[in-house]
Amino acid sequence: MANEAPAGYLPGDPRYGLSGESLKTYYRTKAAQWAIYCWDKAGTAETRRGLVAEQKSYVKNFGERVIGYGHFLSDDGRETLGTSFFMQLDDRAAADAFVANEPLSKAGVYQRVEIHRWSNSFQKRAADYRRKGLQQFLCTGPKTGTPEFFRQHLHDHESYFASYGDSFIFRGPIRSADGADNIGTALLLELPDRAAADKFWNNEPFARNGGYARDARIVRWVFGD
Repeated sequence: MANEAPAGYLPGDPRYGLSGESLKTYYRTKAAQWAIYCWDKAGTAETRRGLVAEQKSYVKNFGERVIGYGHFLSDDGRETLGTSFFMQLDDRAAADAFVANEPLSKAGVYQRVEIHRWSNSFQKRAADYRRKGLQQFLCTGPKTGTPEFFRQHLHDHESYFASYGDSFIFRGPIRSADGADNIGTALLLELPDRAAADKFWNNEPFARNGGYARDARIVRWVFGD
């Protein structure tokens, strides 16, 4: 039994074999990363169009600290609903400053901004992803199950994700403010259409068993460059 592989993270994952306090230490000591969702006010489309080039330039200045940058779309792809940023920034104050100085934010385009501590599971960036010319989707949700629930389904969850390996742009857990605790998920992947995104999410072991029952979202997304 001593040589039995842990029933959790898969070989090749930097978290493989970690659990409990060792896993919390891994997250606490990892560079802070952030999932930032900015949702537009109604009637600001013209202002957005006028500032999107300035927004791209602003983001570009952060270099490799940019994990991903893109825009939320309506399901038919015709309407831009907002912008998301996945960033490596030193702390929450730096994340707040990033948003405060972002051109569309300064212009009052956003109705609501959500900033979540996040962890990029495999250190992949959108710039590294080989695009397929399909549609992109953000899938996100807060955890609602118990720690025992997630331990029970973790191996199936990771194995299921591995089966979609070449569809992930990047993925990772939403963390508590100090980075220690896993409280949700945020991932980007490329699939043929919304039906395929729904199928992916509905069959994911945590989601299928009720682990993301509250405020789970699938939003169409597009690369910001």
